[in-house]
Amino acid sequence: MEAYKLREKILREVNDADEILLRVMDDAIEAYHHTQFPVVSEPISIEQYNRELDIADEQIANGDVFTQQEVSEIIKRWGRR
Repeated sequence: MEAYKLREKILREVNDADEILLRVMDDAIEAYHHTQFPVVSEPISIEQYNRELDIADEQIANGDVFTQQEVSEIIKRWGRR
């Protein structure tokens, strides 16, 4: 999909999104900004692994988590698309 078509689609989704979808998108954006994408065939270093664990621990400490109910609702919406 061309970038501008994808952007338009995502913008439509954001405009219609509920809080759960917005949180999922926010988490994805945060993860994207905090992740250095290694070459698929190379394992990540222990330092990168530990950085990713630190980020996850910080997210948990800040309450940036989903309840089982929220996850169930997200999964149900995936099936509707």
